[in-house]
Amino acid sequence: MRRHTQCPISKEKKHTSPNLAFVEPLPVTSRASKPDERIVAIFTGLTVEVCDPAGIEKLALGGCFGQGTLSRSFPKAIREGGYENSGELPVVRRRVLKRREDWHRKYGTKGDSSAARVRVLEEEVEKQLQSGAISQRQLKYAVVETKVNPFSVPEHLSLLFEESLFLVRELKCLEVRTFEGVVLSEEDLLKRFSKLNSNFLALYVAYHYMKSKNWIIKSGLKFGGDFILYQKGPQFFHASYIVLVQPYRNGERLPQCSSHYLDHFDFQGFNRIAETTAKDLLILEVHFPCDLDPSDFVGGLDRLNEFKVSEMFPKHHNLAANRISHQASTSSCK
Repeated sequence: MRRHTQCPISKEKKHTSPNLAFVEPLPVTSRASKPDERIVAIFTGLTVEVCDPAGIEKLALGGCFGQGTLSRSFPKAIREGGYENSGELPVVRRRVLKRREDWHRKYGTKGDSSAARVRVLEEEVEKQLQSGAISQRQLKYAVVETKVNPFSVPEHLSLLFEESLFLVRELKCLEVRTFEGVVLSEEDLLKRFSKLNSNFLALYVAYHYMKSKNWIIKSGLKFGGDFILYQKGPQFFHASYIVLVQPYRNGERLPQCSSHYLDHFDFQGFNRIAETTAKDLLILEVHFPCDLDPSDFVGGLDRLNEFKVSEMFPKHHNLAANRISHQASTSSCK
């Protein structure tokens, strides 16, 4: 993916945790992993989650896959230096502790004795931690209070559907199971994911395409898009692009497979979001093979190399105003 002239420069983050400064581009020994050595994930019906700490660390630090269920990106145990292995007590915000106390009154005691106590973090201390004014190791000297953890909540690694299929099909380092322990094949995953998202095949083609360009890909739900793209990783830079995926066949759009229909005002709204968040808008047009039925997800996966992807970088201008001026000029000509 080339850097066009109007692309914003990636904004570098002020502070990167030392344990996140050196990450592998892909999970170590991914292609050499035997079936009994693969990372196990659980398909919950809505998400794919990795619960094993070793698997979480391998995927998070090897390619920046997934997102912590209790964090913005990397799981806290990895981002904060692994307090579980260092013997330090985990740190939670005061409002989080209050929520867990409510859960304790509703559902009773949950968890083991190893996570029986936590350190409560004040708002001001958390701001200093996030800005890099103090480090995780310096929290022991900060004004924090140790309290009993009433309800232990383990953090898992949540994977995108596209990430899950990519790790299963291409890297062969992941094994997705149901709650009953049944291993799901590539075909089973494709059918389940496509049932939840009719645009999944086009999204997977776009994900595969962007991954081949060495981008770090995360969910774009927060910005209204399908994906957001990072240079190197979210620990180094803020996101560069908001990605919208548009499926096509025979030169015509496939509205039944599209998660976004861009009219003039929607297009203007996406441009405004991208501009105010210092990102750029990227539209990926995924062109299906002419003789492929869009509902044939399994056949489409087998013919992945026949798909074509084109990039479109729209300019930042007011489409609605241009349309009104065009209508005014047309009426005056009459």
